Amino acid sequence: MKFAINLNAVLPVRAEAKESSEQVTQLLFGEYCLVLASDGGFSKIENHTDAYQGWVDTKMLTEIDEEEFARLKSEKKYRTIEPISDVFCLTDKSIYRLSAGSLIPHYDEATSKFEIGGLVFQIHPSFVTYLPGENIEGVLPTSLIFKNTPYLWGGKNIFGIDCSGLIQVVFSMNGIVLPRDASQQFKYGEEIKLAEATAGDLCFFEKEGKITHVGIYCGEGRII
Repeated sequence: MKFAINLNAVLPVRAEAKESSEQVTQLLFGEYCLVLASDGGFSKIENHTDAYQGWVDTKMLTEIDEEEFARLKSEKKYRTIEPISDVFCLTDKSIYRLSAGSLIPHYDEATSKFEIGGLVFQIHPSFVTYLPGENIEGVLPTSLIFKNTPYLWGGKNIFGIDCSGLIQVVFSMNGIVLPRDASQQFKYGEEIKLAEATAGDLCFFEKEGKITHVGIYCGEGRII
């Protein structure tokens, strides 16, 4: 079994092993995965966080060993909290610009540095958060970070996001791990009537008996 991490700001994950195939999701910086198969210049991966599978350009992945993979799984999960966070690579003197909700692996609170894939990075501590538990109260304020972001099928970042991508990223920034698709997210939590909904609850939409859309309830009959 092979393992890898994404050290690009955003990495498209496609339905098939070709660039012309539809984007089904994305990996944000710091998200790590299992590598299940290869086909030409593409690798089939499974995102560890949500078990979502798809094909990525192999050269965009940074390979890691099983020990590193285990460490990533067990350590605290630090994430970026600004719409865009600048991260300085001390190794090659370049700047990475990360979208909200990106993972910061091996983050050292004392130095604000982290090292992964042979690279050493530094990020301002105000750009990073760690939540030991769930923060339901933060869901609605966090979602407003993405206001005016255009819709993008399979998107998970500040420049293009889809409905379930918004839900997954916003909730992850508040210590709550959810699946990738709306139909999967519907299976979590407790179903209530709309009249009982409070700010931060999820509103699901169906068409012909299938869940097709999701939003976050803002109160007073509004959703984002």
